[in-house]
Amino acid sequence: MPYETDEKLKSFLDTNQLHREQLCLAILAMDKRFSNVRPRHPRGGPDGGRDIEALFRGDQVAFGAVGFINQADDSEEKKKRIIAKFKEDLTSGLTATPRPDVFVFLTNINLTMGEKTALESDARTAGMHYSEIFDRERLRIALDSPDGFALRFQYLRIPLSEEEQASFFAKWGDEVNSVIATGFQEIKSTLDRLLFLQEAGAPLESLHVAFELDRVYEAEEIGHFRAFCSLYLKEPKLKVLSILFGSADKADRMRADLAAEKRNLQPGIKAGIGSGQWEHYFDPSETELPDFGEDEKYKQVGSSSAIGLNQVQFISITYSKGGFIRFEPVFALRDFDEAMFLPLLNESLARKLKAVHVFANEYKLMEISQDNFQIDTTAFEPDVPAEFTSKELADPWVRIRPRPLASTFHFRFSEDTPQRRFAPKQVQDTLPKRRTPTKKSHGV
Repeated sequence: MPYETDEKLKSFLDTNQLHREQLCLAILAMDKRFSNVRPRHPRGGPDGGRDIEALFRGDQVAFGAVGFINQADDSEEKKKRIIAKFKEDLTSGLTATPRPDVFVFLTNINLTMGEKTALESDARTAGMHYSEIFDRERLRIALDSPDGFALRFQYLRIPLSEEEQASFFAKWGDEVNSVIATGFQEIKSTLDRLLFLQEAGAPLESLHVAFELDRVYEAEEIGHFRAFCSLYLKEPKLKVLSILFGSADKADRMRADLAAEKRNLQPGIKAGIGSGQWEHYFDPSETELPDFGEDEKYKQVGSSSAIGLNQVQFISITYSKGGFIRFEPVFALRDFDEAMFLPLLNESLARKLKAVHVFANEYKLMEISQDNFQIDTTAFEPDVPAEFTSKELADPWVRIRPRPLASTFHFRFSEDTPQRRFAPKQVQDTLPKRRTPTKKSHGV
């Protein structure tokens, strides 16, 4: 194998100056002393004897020249031609701006140690801080090493023997697997993002916020609870500027469709759960800005009742405009991009909070762990259009804010790709495959 590499360096790249320069550049880049190795003319062409530019030991400008001869041998005549080429390229390098500190010469002629020492000494005398010659034997050693096997195959078409394959994968196997795995992961990430961006245009079926508690609680440990979320859109959609939705104990607390005397208002999460959702409208054609905060006026757009829980680890709240038939336009999932949202809880429930999970359609939009939120106990009066007794409000409202402290959480689809919760099933086809009709079968 060393003989084959040596022989191909002599003549395999005859007349192919571009591949000669690319091979030498790649060999020089294998040397850890050189960095930022690059061709002066990537596609070849006149370069004034400076085929390669690099940095030597991090800060010294280095020029490299390639001196290959067709049908190379180590005769005195061809050595004289290479020595002349070395001096010519050295002179060209010394006149360059910026002037290099290091000169490297790569050739497919073998030089003796004395010949290389003399030329390198000439370069230093001429003003170079350092000079080095990569002759054919030096190139062969680099190409016959595990680092050079790929270059040898690419430029000289010399395949790897079984021993070389074992040596190559012993050194580079983990890196190759890592590159492959990383490549597949990048492809998958890109496809996942494209799929989300496509499906984000679908109508919003529902938005769920699940409050995960730090352990499983008995219903009596929870008792009264309030869990709401206020969400502001980046811009009004369907004349809606913000929405408010949430749940509390007392199953019919928010049921405006029931007369007061018919409502189930038995307290505690074990007895039942009531839910409601409201929208704050703003017409962009109006000249006055909408009211915010305590003056905000919500219109109720939904309510529901549910049975209670004996044990509690998750409390979920939902905003939904779904139904059997859509009689009016609804939000698309992408309408929530850049939206701000703020969870509002009673303090005793907030102290049990472990994480907040946000879902919409088939996607998980966000997960907020305990390390990424904090409880803001500053007194405030939320404009929640639901009635609570003074005894219930003795457990005060608190806000869940981002850590480090910020006003609200945000959905930012440009920064994060939501995760699809399940893969769609492919429809089965048990029918036999039909052949595509040909022209002849149609009598043509």
